[in-house]
Amino acid sequence: MMIRNENKGFTLIELVTVIVVLSILGIFTFSFIDNAVKTYRLIKDQSPLYADGAYIMERITRELSDATTVSQPPIPAPSSSSTLTFTKMHPTSIDPSSTVTFVKSGRDLLRNNRVIGKNINNFLVTRNVASGTGDETITVQLELTSPTNPSLPPFSAITKVVPNNYPGNYGVTGRSFNGDYYETIQ
Repeated sequence: MMIRNENKGFTLIELVTVIVVLSILGIFTFSFIDNAVKTYRLIKDQSPLYADGAYIMERITRELSDATTVSQPPIPAPSSSSTLTFTKMHPTSIDPSSTVTFVKSGRDLLRNNRVIGKNINNFLVTRNVASGTGDETITVQLELTSPTNPSLPPFSAITKVVPNNYPGNYGVTGRSFNGDYYETIQ
């Protein structure tokens, strides 16, 4: 006669091991999902700042590339200022003014007294001259902060611009178009 063992199932140690393993997997899964949601919210909240900052920097870069002289920040370089004033080589029919001034006023950035950007926390322009070559660059730093969520980190952008219409051959780099550079800026 055969004796059958009808006791089928899991032991207590097996059940506890499975519960511990599933708990560890659950913790990793939920922490991953939590980080993904936080990243999405951060990107969603900062995307307007990024768009504004990119527009402002592109505008300043394009117009400064067409400059023949920069009067603010003043020489001698290096010098810094919260105002950028320069004379353009090619004024447009929409904006016939050849002198352009960017200045921070409160939390706004003004271009010839018209607002082109809001939520500006910092606007700094630095004029640098490379020793030995005389090559001049203009560094523009911009920082925007969220008006609705001050806990968000600020959006910062920095760029260096070499005005293309400066006179002369511009040192060893030859980056000047000697007044022949033209780009339509509207």
